[in-house]
Amino acid sequence: MGFTFVSMIIAGGLIGWGLSWVFGQTQQERIFIVTGAVIGIIVGMVDFIRDALKAIKNNEQ
Repeated sequence: MGFTFVSMIIAGGLIGWGLSWVFGQTQQERIFIVTGAVIGIIVGMVDFIRDALKAIKNNEQ
């Protein structure tokens, strides 16, 4: 679960970097990278919580 969370953050940052490169942002304007990383954190947390709740449910049965 931890690896998935970290990979979501990295993937979000890389997607943001790619968008930054496509749209030609300067070094000071890295809004796409930051936004991608934040979205990666949010998606990673949702996935982590979903997996944790599923593991708890399976453990109770």
